[in-house]
Amino acid sequence: MKKDNIYREAREKYNEENEVPLNREEAADRLHVSVATLGRYETGESEPGPEVVYAMSKVYMNPALRRKYCSECCLIGQEDHPYSVPKTLFESGYGLINANKVLDMFKDELFEILSDGKVDEFEIIKLREMIPQIKNVQKLLSDIEIEIEKHSLMHHIVD
Repeated sequence: MKKDNIYREAREKYNEENEVPLNREEAADRLHVSVATLGRYETGESEPGPEVVYAMSKVYMNPALRRKYCSECCLIGQEDHPYSVPKTLFESGYGLINANKVLDMFKDELFEILSDGKVDEFEIIKLREMIPQIKNVQKLLSDIEIEIEKHSLMHHIVD
């Protein structure tokens, strides 16, 4: 039984979603690495650097691969951006609309806290209570960005 590997899974997902699949040789060529090197990445024998993962995300049309890499392989990403499966564009958009209603409730309180240019202990507690909602909005925005990039790659729309 094969061990889960995000790089092999990304190529396999590309192959499931595209009419012309990429075998390991073709993928290695597009990624500018040797077939043996890609094989080591896909079997977990070695870890690609961020530049290779970035290239994989483009070649495999899977921008979520970058987020997964950062949250699993980078200490900063593990701490600041734990990985969760990105939501669809519809789910993220709908979630953002609902989150906006919650943030509207914070708006007046946030303005009051920040208006005097000082933050006391009580206000810090209030601000910390807002963090989960702010992080939720941040994740929803990131999911929307990933989905837009994914669809842009699928339709060959370049910035």
